[in-house]
Amino acid sequence: MAAEVELVSEPQGPSARQRLVEWASGQDGWVRSIVAEVLTTRRPVSDEALAVVRDRYLVEKRLTEGELSEAPLLDDAGVNGDAAEPLVLRELRECDGVNALASGQAIEFNLHLTVLFGENAAGKTGYVRVLKFLADVRSAEEIIPDIHRSGAPERPEAAIAYSVGMTDDELHWHGERGVPPFTRMTVFDSPAVALHLDDNVTYVYTPADLALFGYTHGAIERVRELLQEQMEERRPRQNPFLTAFVRGTDLYPRIEALSGSTNMAELEGLANVTDEERTELESLRGSIDALSNSSSGEIQAFRNRATIIRNLITVANALVAFDPAAFSEAVEIEVSAQAAQNESAAAVFGGGQLPDEVRPAWQRFIEAGENYLVASGQESYPEDDDSCIYCQQALDDAARGLLQSYRSYASGAAAAALRTATGKVAQLQAGPLATMVTSALEALRVTIPDLKDVEPVPEWLAEGEALLASADEVRSAVERRMKVEAVARRVPANLVARLNVALAETETAVRGLEGDATQRQETLARQRGRVAELEARLRLQQLLPDIRKFVEDAAWADALRTLLGRFQGLLRGLTETSKQASEDVLNHDFEQKFLDECKLLRAPTVMLEFPGRRGQATRRKSVAREHSLADILSEGEQKVIAIADFLAEASLRTGSAPVIFDDPVSSFDYRRVREIAKRIAALSRDHQVIVFTHDIWFTSELLAEFEHRSSDCLYYQIVDNDGIKGVVSRAAHPRLDSVASVRRRINAAIQDAVGGTDDDRQHRIDSAYNEIRTWCEIVVESTLLNRVTQRHQPNVAMQNLNAINVARLQQTIDVIYPIWEKANRYTTAHSQPTGTLGIRPTVGELRQDWADLQEALAAYEDR
Repeated sequence: MAAEVELVSEPQGPSARQRLVEWASGQDGWVRSIVAEVLTTRRPVSDEALAVVRDRYLVEKRLTEGELSEAPLLDDAGVNGDAAEPLVLRELRECDGVNALASGQAIEFNLHLTVLFGENAAGKTGYVRVLKFLADVRSAEEIIPDIHRSGAPERPEAAIAYSVGMTDDELHWHGERGVPPFTRMTVFDSPAVALHLDDNVTYVYTPADLALFGYTHGAIERVRELLQEQMEERRPRQNPFLTAFVRGTDLYPRIEALSGSTNMAELEGLANVTDEERTELESLRGSIDALSNSSSGEIQAFRNRATIIRNLITVANALVAFDPAAFSEAVEIEVSAQAAQNESAAAVFGGGQLPDEVRPAWQRFIEAGENYLVASGQESYPEDDDSCIYCQQALDDAARGLLQSYRSYASGAAAAALRTATGKVAQLQAGPLATMVTSALEALRVTIPDLKDVEPVPEWLAEGEALLASADEVRSAVERRMKVEAVARRVPANLVARLNVALAETETAVRGLEGDATQRQETLARQRGRVAELEARLRLQQLLPDIRKFVEDAAWADALRTLLGRFQGLLRGLTETSKQASEDVLNHDFEQKFLDECKLLRAPTVMLEFPGRRGQATRRKSVAREHSLADILSEGEQKVIAIADFLAEASLRTGSAPVIFDDPVSSFDYRRVREIAKRIAALSRDHQVIVFTHDIWFTSELLAEFEHRSSDCLYYQIVDNDGIKGVVSRAAHPRLDSVASVRRRINAAIQDAVGGTDDDRQHRIDSAYNEIRTWCEIVVESTLLNRVTQRHQPNVAMQNLNAINVARLQQTIDVIYPIWEKANRYTTAHSQPTGTLGIRPTVGELRQDWADLQEALAAYEDR
């Protein structure tokens, strides 16, 4: 057996807690308040506490008003973080939907060691998976409900009673993975071997004192987020004041550029409008009204008159230039040509007349054919072999004659004369009375009546109205292609000359008035500019409180934005301190503990390196630099190194959370099994340890370690009872349960059954029979067979064989065996035949069975 090794590691400098305190002592008060909270609670800082820290930050940075309390003093007093408020599992029960586990089972965990023994496929895995899921270990397998049982829940369920420190609690679990505080538990199983043998192993476990750095970092980050949110909430989004000010005033660019750097004293000075300035403003408004209305109407009236005169001159000149005789002659010629053409058309139809309604369409038809022939170069059409240009059919003599008459009609002298006459009329229509005169006439019809209301009325007004009427009459006749009588276009003598004189006088008057207006406009512009400035200052006076708040908010947000930029350096310093603490606490302490564990377990010598010292807590193990552990070591040697690595990691804890082993000793010889059992037993003094195993040898070695401290160990058997897996029962072990100790429990159970109510009496009777079953097994093993063979021992004690009372053995068996078999029906680990389900023992029957057993044992021992 390996020699005892004291697992110690001398401190190599400041502890993690001391480093945190040292770092925080050089920071602002708000940082010290975070660290004080973390050191006190050893948990992430609550939202309520973070809000208080944020408010303190703002007061410290002079961003808000308030009383600033004294920053808390920091010290490094206190126990190791992992020893504070340990997590302890109390009970696991009510598992449902977990593989094929039986319902109604319960496992009560010992504060130190709990051993759960069961053969393969007995159901241990289901309970282990629940704990792995709670801890969120990387090797947690999927939990599948019992596929053979209808009505199983869709998600696994269980109840877990536990305590954190002095506080008891219970979790009703529904398949969630990684449920705090159970994530603090660690598990060693087959997949964990590979994890602890990887070339680079990153620590899964973080000691609580190192976790303080994470809590502090998270709190500072959260304070930054809270400040960022407050900054975004207070920072002005847009300038709401621009619409209240006129662009072009001196104030406008100042309002446009409002920001946290705005000089409010300057704005406050501009907002101070004196009584004299208010009086000036009223005076200016009156002056502007007078100047605006003095001559603007008169100038416009003269401008309108000049426009009317120009239009009359245009119309008069057009009428003078128009020749009514020539137009009338052209109209007569067009009428005569049209008549000749009509006669030609009648000749084409053999003297018949075309109806008036179809004649235009027929003419277009004939002209279209002629245009086609000319464009296509068929000047001599129709000839003998030509086809009809309209239907493309062969032509006979009559058709050729008809087409020739069409061509004569379309290209004959009558048609040519008509085209010439029509062109002449159109040319005269587009002469002096065209577009320009039309627009002048339209304007005059609207504007000339206004002159009747002007004082004095123009002397040419009547003649102008007559001119307008004559022009309308001529224009109408021309548009309808009618003869124009000479009287209709008569222009009064000297009218154009008088209109030109009137136009010159009017334009002179406009220029004179416009000269005065320019001076007035300059005065108006100056006065309006002054009014705009004074009115802008009055609006500034009204809006000044809101503008002041806008500027203050912007300045506050700018200042906070600058301060938030310093958080990065603060967190960088915390990270560097955390790395140093991690190196001190994990790397150095782990190295010593790993070497100690290797000595205890007789593990092969390996080199341990920490390539991640400055970046993260990482370790590497090797036998030779060119080869991995698997290249050189056997499977058992590799596994013992993995266990040493795991135990070294676990020993950094000081009772803070359970350590779970799932079949840890496969591939080990007897000696190493014993060494591992001793090491786990030693670990259980400071940690709650839970072991699941199918190895009876390992179980025996574990239980042997608790022969003199049986209260620190609970032992269970997990069995498959006729296909119902995971049936759990407290198992007997001679070294843990003596005949006398079990006898005391049976007597107490009988007393409980006697005093119980009708509702729970039967349950208490069943519990008593469960203890009787244990008593029977211990008596058989330790007394009747005198420990010759023991379930949890490797050797047969032949030297005890002669001490067996053979003469009374069968007689004692005849009493013990039937009662033991009967007790099996009332324990949770066994079922009973269907026919006996309704038959339950009474308290009297229990007492009688117990008395029979004691009497039989007494008779056996009385030699």
